[in-house]
Amino acid sequence: MEQMKADLNTGKKHKLRDIFVEGAIPASFIAESIAKHATRTDIGGHEIFLGQVRSDVIDDKSVEAIEYTAYREMANEQMTVIREEAFARWPQMTCLHVHHSQGVIKAGELCFMVFASAPHRQQAREAVAFVTDEVKKRLPIFGKEILSNATHVWKSNEPRDPGSWPG
Repeated sequence: MEQMKADLNTGKKHKLRDIFVEGAIPASFIAESIAKHATRTDIGGHEIFLGQVRSDVIDDKSVEAIEYTAYREMANEQMTVIREEAFARWPQMTCLHVHHSQGVIKAGELCFMVFASAPHRQQAREAVAFVTDEVKKRLPIFGKEILSNATHVWKSNEPRDPGSWPG
């Protein structure tokens, strides 16, 4: 799902991208993402954050999987806002890709990826940290942790203080 969305403040058009993938994010997808940037000679650094389902213990029961659901359209629209904020803070950044799983993801599998490229590593590092935290804080993505006794609890995220960001 890609469509153009007009920014009401500037009139600039941004691509609305669907960040969601069904199931776990395979390692081959990450390798392909890196390989696609090999021809870019203006990139000096890549930074990648990979979120993986942990097998936490809750009330003496282990988390076996997380079932992710989202308000997909709202999440994708908000992701466009976060993306533009990141490019405004780090204008030399050349690429920013975000992918989040939907469905049941087993403990040990990858469920979230933020990938940024820039001429210098620090820009990519800061952008990935910012985007990762903003996605967790602002996107309507919900995780139902499925426990070893077939019960569940709803996952909650602890967002980072936005006042701690540079820029």
